[in-house]
Amino acid sequence: MSIQEFPEIETFQKLPHRVIVKGGNAGFNAKGKPELRGLIINNVGHAIKQIRVSLIVFNEREMPVLNTSVASDPAMLAQGGMASFVFTLNDYEQEITNYYLYANWKYDDSNL
Repeated sequence: MSIQEFPEIETFQKLPHRVIVKGGNAGFNAKGKPELRGLIINNVGHAIKQIRVSLIVFNEREMPVLNTSVASDPAMLAQGGMASFVFTLNDYEQEITNYYLYANWKYDDSNL
């Protein structure tokens, strides 16, 4: 699902049945460090926990130059829930433009 299709989605029933990770606002923070903000939507049909978003940054030749991860806020989501994440890269000086995002998580079976 591309970012262009995202605003056209009206209900969670039209979303793919997976955890969706979307990068949004990329730029620099007040200290001049590159930053990437985004959101996560849980549409797997079950509550999830221990959500971590991973970021891989590529250079102009499509070679990976950085790999890092952060926990989402909140780190636990019910079905249909949304969370956010922020990557602030202290050891990288360029704007984050060419990247790949993915999420790792576990099913939350504490209520079963």
